[in-house]
Formats: sequence, C-alpha cells, structure tokens
Amino acid sequence: MPLEHDPSTSCGPVQGRKRLAGACLIEITRVRPDPAQPRKRLDPAAQAELVASVKRHGILQPVTVRYVTSDNIYQIIAGERRYLAARGAGLTEIPCWIQTPREEEVLLHQIVENWQRLDMHPYDLADALATLRDGAGMSQKQIAQDTGKSEGEISKLFALLDLSPAVQKLARDDSTGRITKRHLYAVRALPPDRQEAIIRKTQEHGLTAHETEKLVSREEERLQGAPGRRGAPVSYHRFRTANATVSLTFRKKEVTTDDILGALDEVRAIVEQRGSQ
Repeated sequence: MPLEHDPSTSCGPVQGRKRLAGACLIEITRVRPDPAQPRKRLDPAAQAELVASVKRHGILQPVTVRYVTSDNIYQIIAGERRYLAARGAGLTEIPCWIQTPREEEVLLHQIVENWQRLDMHPYDLADALATLRDGAGMSQKQIAQDTGKSEGEISKLFALLDLSPAVQKLARDDSTGRITKRHLYAVRALPPDRQEAIIRKTQEHGLTAHETEKLVSREEERLQGAPGRRGAPVSYHRFRTANATVSLTFRKKEVTTDDILGALDEVRAIVEQRGSQ
C-alpha cells in the first residue's frame, strides 16, 4: 500500500483510533543528520542489510526530525541509520515524524533510541552520558531513570572515562570489535600503568571477556606481592543495617556517593542473578 494512501476507508471502525500529528513525506535532500549524534560509527554489514531491506520494503518506521528554521532543513533526532539506508537505496523522499523537543531532550532521545536498537560503542555511550551529566546537569540517578537503565550500569559506563588515556585511545580506535564493555570493566581493577598491557593482549590474541577477567585476576595477585604496590590507595566504607553489616572496599582514595550507590546496585544485580539460577 503506498504511503499516500488514505487508510480511513480500509482500516475498520474509527472507534479507538486517532491520527498522529506531524507525520510527513519529506524530500531526502531537505533532511540532514545531527552532527552531535552520539553514535559515531556504524556496522557496515548491518547497514548493508538495512539498505537491502529498504530497497525491498521501503522505510517501515518514520525518521524522527525537527525543523531548523535558520537553515530551512529537517535535522534528524532519531533514525539516522534508516535515513542513510534510504539514501543508499535511492529513495527521493522519506516518511518523518516532525517533533519540537527542548534542546536538552534531543541527546537523551538519541541515546535511548540507539541503546535500544543496537549496542553502541562503549565510548560513544560513555561520552554521551557524560554530556548529559556535565552539559545538561543531570544526576546519575536522573540519567538512570530517563534511560531506563540501572544506576550501577550508568556508574560503570562513567568509570570508563577514568581508565588510562592509553587504554581509552586503544578502545576508541578499535575497529575489530574485540574490545567490549566487559573487557574495559575488567581492566578497571588494575592500576593505570598496567591497564594498557592487558588491553593490548586482548586485541593481539583475541581474548574473550572471560579470558581477560582471568588475566586481570592473575595480574592483581602478582601486583599484591610486588614491592612498592603494598599500601596503594584504597577506601573502606562500612554500613550497618538492622540485620547485617555491609563493607565496601574501593581501589581509590576519593569515593563519591554515586560511586557507593553504583557499587551497591552492582551487588544487587549479582545477588538477583544468582537467585534466579
């Protein structure tokens, strides 16, 4: 059925349905990507599959856009992969939802859209979340609520920005897909001067996340007995409840409330996972 067809005569009774405002077919030359889009890289194979699908079926879900008055164009909020596939398929116009979100809502919408559809690169995601925190002034709790993720997961992503600069560069430049979030989470346990060596081994030998975690554990054991490593900065926190005492040990001296809450969320997730097994 062509998009311009009026479904009102073939979709059954009108009770219980209403039209959605803002849906239009827009010439593809008047649509442009958002240069601040948090996803910085695409999987070529997945994109080629999407182009093939669009050639056969067209765009099944409209691209979400906003009108930019100064440039007289429509800038993509969500759906850049569909837009690129439409161009690759040779379409001259695409279906769009036109929305008018507040500026601070655009990035949040893009993060949620990308996170739900495909795994984002760890640092694309961490950088975008940091922009929400530092640029929009959102707390870790607000970000967790608005993205539908746990505070523990948000905390772990922020922690990626504390890894050594060398590790961050290796991960950001990685095009093999061998360095995953789980690999990066594992090396957080090591001092900055040992993190790079482990990540390089991960790349060179194609280590799985589990193999990397075992390698990190062995390295921790070795460092515990190494001269000069004893007395490394740690921070201890103990909390008494009605039925238990909870102790947390951090491998750093300065610990924030968000660090503590994030660690407790991670513990909760581990306990819940064990209980379901």
